[in-house]
Amino acid sequence: MFSFKLGLKNLTRQKRRNVITILVIAFAFFGYLFMDSVMGGIEEMSFSNIKNYDTGNIQVVHPEYWKDREKLPLENLIYINQDIVDSIKNLDGVLGVSPELRFKANLNNGIDEVSVLGLGISSEQYNEVFATQNYIIEGSMFSTGESKAVIGVKLAELMDLKVNDYITLLVRTKEDTFNTIDVEISGLLNAPNPMINNGVVFVPLDIAQQGLNVGDGVSLLALKTASGDEDKIAKVLMDSFKNKDLDLKAYSWRESAESVIAFSTAKKGGAGTILSVVLLIGMIGIVNNVILSALERTAEIGMMKALGMREWEIVFVFMVEATGIGILGGLAGCLIGFTGVGLMAKYGFVDYSAMGVDISEFGLPIDKIYGTWNYPAFSFLFILSIMVALLSSILPAYWAAHKDPVKAIYHR
Repeated sequence: MFSFKLGLKNLTRQKRRNVITILVIAFAFFGYLFMDSVMGGIEEMSFSNIKNYDTGNIQVVHPEYWKDREKLPLENLIYINQDIVDSIKNLDGVLGVSPELRFKANLNNGIDEVSVLGLGISSEQYNEVFATQNYIIEGSMFSTGESKAVIGVKLAELMDLKVNDYITLLVRTKEDTFNTIDVEISGLLNAPNPMINNGVVFVPLDIAQQGLNVGDGVSLLALKTASGDEDKIAKVLMDSFKNKDLDLKAYSWRESAESVIAFSTAKKGGAGTILSVVLLIGMIGIVNNVILSALERTAEIGMMKALGMREWEIVFVFMVEATGIGILGGLAGCLIGFTGVGLMAKYGFVDYSAMGVDISEFGLPIDKIYGTWNYPAFSFLFILSIMVALLSSILPAYWAAHKDPVKAIYHR
């Protein structure tokens, strides 16, 4: 008990050095919490981007089409009737179903030509699943049966196109013959998805089916579901397809976004590197503090040993002092981090639109990056700060306590 009280009392000695050590640990922890929140926000927005503008929450696809989906084949399409679509839409948690026909095309403006992704959609059903229509900045979305198209502003700038201009899509039909789809541009959009802005042409589903000669075939059904229900609904769909002997499978958005998830995994590895640096800073601060304290109290240590204190008791004194610094540093870091992350989650990190920067090129929302809360990180860092302070103090404390009492007392 005496050693414990002495260790706590020593926290008030050399206040300036202890405060500096505490602040170093606190700001190192804050830096980690801040970066973790920013990266978590970017990850969350990237995942939302994928679900809201590309894949939906679930995709219902023929398994053979899924294997070759990057090639945009016109084989192994889904030929469905409205009853199947309605049965899927009536499932608990399913908020919308959008049939899509995806195809390769060359866009020709009469002078130049560029390769694009053609996307045949039913605009009303598409709007139930995706948020793309919210970003039409000029003109409007088309209706079923209209020979019209919607394209991104970047693609329009590249091809010198505007609303009411006519374009030709050169395509290969299912029989591998050439055909053209002639449409009028009805709208321009600027979505927070670079692929949509740079290389997608939206056309009515029936117009695309006619031009590609695929009948009622579609590449896939994109589903919007209640948040967090993807896996449960996918399992229900798989059981339903099996019972109805349908050669279809349901894939969650995660299976469509493997590259983004792989990047997220790499991000976590990077966060581990940052955490290692933070821990190193904390360890250096604690070790430095214990060594300096021992050098200043050499005679005092010798006197304590001469009065009968055992080495482990002296070690315990320094460990209590170091642990106290770790606790205070961890608390200060969590407090500063809580304030910083809270402000970032509420107000955003940077207003890029005010700076005139369009970060939609990177697939992120076009105004701000918002932070996210990672509450376990706070408790993890606080516990870690105590453990690091405790463990990093053992060796220098033992070095201090191992001094010869006579030499220590007469130390100059």
